This record gives sequence, structure tokens and C-alpha cells, in this order.
Amino acid sequence: MAAAAEGEQSNNEGDAGSPMGRAFLALCLIAFLNSFITSPFSSLFPVYIEADLGRAPLFTGYLKAVMLALGGIFAVIGGRLCDTWGLKATLLIGLAGSLFSGLVLRWEDTYMLTLLILCIGLAGGCWSTAGQGYLIASVESQRLGLGSAFYFLSNTAGNSLGSLATGLVKERWDFPQIGLAMTLGVAALFVLGIAILPGGKQAKSTPTARQPLALWSAYKPLLRQPNVHLFIAMRYSITSFWGMVGLVMPLLVYRVSDSEAMAAYYAAVSLAVAAVGQLFTGYMRDRYGQFWPFLIAASGVALSALCLVLFWHSLTGLFIFGTALTTMAWAVSTLLPGMINEVAGPEEKNRMVGLGHMVWSAAMVSGSLIGGVLLEIDPAVPFLVGVGLATIGTVCGWRLCLRLQPVQIR
Repeated sequence: MAAAAEGEQSNNEGDAGSPMGRAFLALCLIAFLNSFITSPFSSLFPVYIEADLGRAPLFTGYLKAVMLALGGIFAVIGGRLCDTWGLKATLLIGLAGSLFSGLVLRWEDTYMLTLLILCIGLAGGCWSTAGQGYLIASVESQRLGLGSAFYFLSNTAGNSLGSLATGLVKERWDFPQIGLAMTLGVAALFVLGIAILPGGKQAKSTPTARQPLALWSAYKPLLRQPNVHLFIAMRYSITSFWGMVGLVMPLLVYRVSDSEAMAAYYAAVSLAVAAVGQLFTGYMRDRYGQFWPFLIAASGVALSALCLVLFWHSLTGLFIFGTALTTMAWAVSTLLPGMINEVAGPEEKNRMVGLGHMVWSAAMVSGSLIGGVLLEIDPAVPFLVGVGLATIGTVCGWRLCLRLQPVQIR
């Protein structure tokens, strides 16, 4: 058994350093299929709540807030689980939570919906943390730009194609039928994940009975670092606006077009363009560093928001500037694993991923709730607030890049 364990660890180490290694390819395949299967949840959930259940956007914001809050809490826990239980076990816990995303489209009871959303949020934190942990562990730092681009491309491409398929079948299937197909698909994907995912990073320690995860002592050194403070401020500012966008854009497209399927088509188009932007961003990061790609992408988020202030009432404007906003936001996300890799020490990376996702979840919670309120005041207001938030995030990220790689901008 010792020889087998050594062999497995050797195989995992052999994957590191190449974006085309076994661990990386398996991760991208699972991410693509999971995004494809669960895409109706991300593209049609706000529409389902308004069109089928007849509830206000604030109710959708409440459900998303519950999901994201749990995701943030369990992202921090997931960071420690990656260190103690291993990356594969933590990722499979997260994948199991996708089963509930299909059930959401089959229930109308408020309490049952909340319970399902709780389960999705709990598992989502583990999925995000373990997924990026796999990514950082399996790709060399100098190739992490393209590695991150391909990883996030797996998610966006799956979501884009899945949203396109959703729009096509929505004219024939109702929400419960789509939900059933999602649940069956994720169950099959879970079995595939068990079969093809490598073991990942081996646990270096195990929880004790008195101190199961030692969360405070594990995260305290990170929270004292100035670079971590800048990273948190940058991520919270930009992501809180993205939380508004995730709620507001599908509803505006639906209201302007008076078509449920059009919201799915918008998601397909915007994510397809964003996928191209991710590859270009990853290439530019590896070739020129992360300063200019980040500055352009983050500034593009603010500029797109400003355009949406003026053209939110036009379906063409929503498609053009909403797609630009999605592309720039995903470009920023493509650069984050590289930033995490540089900010965190060798033994802090999984915890830094967990901390980053907790900040992401907190920002998405506040963004969703505020977006639901601001949308009822005036559809232009969420985008106006977004201009300010994106500007703050751009400044914080600019200062962080200066501290991490000052030579690259001379």
C-alpha cells in the first residue's frame, strides 16, 4: 500500500507544471460538464421566481443571499478541508451540491426552496475552493494565466452552451422537466468525477478532536498582511457589482423582450464572448504580467456599467454592453488565481483561495440584495452604483499589482 500511495503521489506531482496534465484536464472536464448541466439554474432562476412563482426581485435576492452566505462560510472551511481531507474529497462534496440546483426548479414552497438553496450554498463553497486549489497545484506559476483561462473557460463555455440548449428546450419543456434533467445529469457526473479525478494534494495533517479545523489560527496570519487587505478590498468592490448584475440583467432582458428564452440566449451570447476574452487575458498575463491586463479589464467593467446606465431600456444595448461587462468581469476573474498564488505563501494557498471565495460570497450577497432594491427604484441605479464600485476595485487592484510586480510597469 505504501508503494501504491507513493505511485499516486508521484503521478500527481507529474501533473504539476503542465496545463495539460491529468489533474488539470480532469478538472476542466468536470467543470465544463457541471456548468453545462446546471446552466438553467444560473440563467433562468430569477426568471423562474418572477414568471412562475410571481415573486418580486427582492425574494430572488433573498434566496441568492442565503446561498452565497453559506458558500462564503464553507469556502473558508473548504480551504481547511483541502489541507486536511485532500482536494478530491472536498471537490466531490461541492459537486454533490449541484444535485440540488435541479430540484430548485421543481419546488414552489418558500421553506423548501430555502432549504435547497442552503444545501447548494454549503457545497458551492467547497467546490470553488477545491477547484481553484486543484488549478494552482497543477499549473506552474509562469503558466498560470493560460491555465486559469482554460479552467474558467471550461466553466463559461459549459454555461454558455448549456444556456443555449436551455433556450432551445424552454419552448417545449417547463421548469420542472428541466430540473429533473439537471438532477439526473449531475448524478451521472458525480460518478464520473469519482472515476477520473486524481487524488490531488495529500493531506499533511488531520483534524483533532479538540481542534477540528483550527480556523482562526490557520487564517490569522493571512488577515494581518497588507497585500491580503488590498486583495479583499479589490475583490469585494468589483464582485458586489457583479452580484447586482447577476440579478438585474436576466430580469431586464426578460422585461424588455417579454421572452423567458431570451434571458437564456443572452447568457449564452455573453458567456461565449467572455470565453474568448478569458483566453486572451490569460495569454497577455503570462506574456506581459498581470498589471495591464487587470487595469484594462477592471476599467472595462466600470465603462460598461456607465454605458448600461444610458442604454438599459434597449434590448440591443443590454446585449452589447451586458456582454462587454461579462467579458471584462470574467477577465478579472481569470487573473485572480495568479494574484492569489503571489499573495499567499507556499502553505497558505488553499486557505487564501477559501478566504477569497468568502469575500466573493459576501460581495455577491450584498450585491444581490442591494440590486433587488435598487432595481425597483430605477433600472439605471444599479449600474450607476456599479461604476463607483468598479472604480474602487480598480484602484485597489492597481495598488496590489504595484506591490507584487513593481518592475513590470516601468
